[in-house]
Amino acid sequence: MRNSIKYLERIQRIDLETKGIEEEERSYIQKIERLGAEIEAAKKAAEALGQEAEAIKALIKGSDEKIRESAERAGKDEKKMSDVKNDRELSALTKEINAANKTKKQNEQEKAAHAQKLDDKNAALKAAEDTVAGKTAEVESLKSELEAKKAEWKETLVKKDEEKTSLKANVRPEVFKKYETIRARRGGLALALIKNETCQGCYIHIPPQVYIQLKRGTEELMTCPHCHRILYVESQGELEAI
Repeated sequence: MRNSIKYLERIQRIDLETKGIEEEERSYIQKIERLGAEIEAAKKAAEALGQEAEAIKALIKGSDEKIRESAERAGKDEKKMSDVKNDRELSALTKEINAANKTKKQNEQEKAAHAQKLDDKNAALKAAEDTVAGKTAEVESLKSELEAKKAEWKETLVKKDEEKTSLKANVRPEVFKKYETIRARRGGLALALIKNETCQGCYIHIPPQVYIQLKRGTEELMTCPHCHRILYVESQGELEAI
């Protein structure tokens, strides 16, 4: 059983390296998907901001029209000043001119407020557009990296698979089946080293008798009573037990 553990330990290293490659690829894909969602959100935000900016432009146009009308009304009334016949007419005309100028000033203030809002919307719109451009460039860069790595990963995985197949031939089928079952259930880690009488898979202290058996060497396949991983110990750099 010692030899089986030696080969299983090497197989586990290969499986963990393979898992690492798969996780790295998955990480790339997840980043690309996350950025894609952020790009779509930024595009929707930009579209909404664009619509809001257009609405504000319409308000500014309306304010311009009101300012023009007030200015025209004040101008017409000022021309009538030369035809005023008495104080009563003068007072009434002056009141109309003041009212027109007041309305014009209010509309100018309203236009200034709209213009400020438009500036804010345009700034937010540019920021959203910059976000879309920046994240789109990032996605393209990640896609290029991913494609380049895929070729490298494929070659590595083929070699790892060949190495695993070669090592597997040295392990009894029932032992290898148990290894694969535990690996599937325990996050890819089927074997656990014992250090200081502690399982390095779950970090729980194992019973003394189990540790003694492992140190002495046994033909029995022993597993952690807590996480059920296959246990082994190292002594002077050589794998022992189980």
